[in-house]
Amino acid sequence: MTRKGKIIFGVAIGFALVSTIVLFLVARKRKGGGGKSSLLKSDKTLVCTHIANIDVQGSSKAQNNLRNIGLNLANDIDIIEMDVQITRDGVPVLFHDNTLNERTNGSGKIQDKTWADISQLRYNSDTSQGIAKLSDAIDELKKSGKPSIFQLDKCDSGEIQKINSLGLFRGVENQMLCKGQSFTKPSSVLEANVMWMPIIPSSYVGKMNSESVIDEIVSKCQGSQFVEAQFSDADTLLIDGTLSDKLNKIGCKLLVVAVGGSSDTNGKSFRGDSSTQWAKMINPMKARAIMTNRPLALKNYINQAV
Repeated sequence: MTRKGKIIFGVAIGFALVSTIVLFLVARKRKGGGGKSSLLKSDKTLVCTHIANIDVQGSSKAQNNLRNIGLNLANDIDIIEMDVQITRDGVPVLFHDNTLNERTNGSGKIQDKTWADISQLRYNSDTSQGIAKLSDAIDELKKSGKPSIFQLDKCDSGEIQKINSLGLFRGVENQMLCKGQSFTKPSSVLEANVMWMPIIPSSYVGKMNSESVIDEIVSKCQGSQFVEAQFSDADTLLIDGTLSDKLNKIGCKLLVVAVGGSSDTNGKSFRGDSSTQWAKMINPMKARAIMTNRPLALKNYINQAV
């Protein structure tokens, strides 16, 4: 090979090597950050909106609708909770209730309908809104470029597996947070490489007043990014921030629900979606995320308190 040929060959090899490294880094970035979100680094209490509600002009009264999801993204709401169910023909959609009867002009269960059936329905509270596909919501997230987390509720292990098989998590794994009744991550969550949030079982309610119980819960939360609180007024070591402090040390955030639920399992003195109740959730409880129907009001409250 001539000297000129060697130079050209060397340049070509160098270019190929650099291209390979760039493509590898891009692919790694698209794959997601190992099941973690950039919001996990935040020291502020995160705002989690309930059923995609948002308290802003132009929002819809319908649950889990695309308009509100877009408004939450535009207003930089940290976590958007939405309920996932899967149609008879395998399409993941966003819907809360067990049946269509009360909230739509349809009847029966999502699981017994095809997407063609579901796509024709409209919400009674806002006939401009129909039931959305999860894929469309994820497309909105990708287009927004925001770090917001989608918290997928009513989504069991089999549904997570189905969603993953469709490739819907691809590229946003580190922004998908699934919730369940078990501290142990389902195999489908591990395969999908998404985040996990167990709910503190009711068997612990009333017993979180000893260090040994708190330490047991923390040990079981290893590897989870969030844990949803269930508690009573007797759970003094959750209420005084001890649990949250210990969870923070393992990279797990305590989420407290300000809406719905029962006072028997969510602290009678702490229930309520108002600044008075938020104050108690933030201090002394040190909630690192709060689920609310008023995400903008809560966001403003947190920003003013800092």
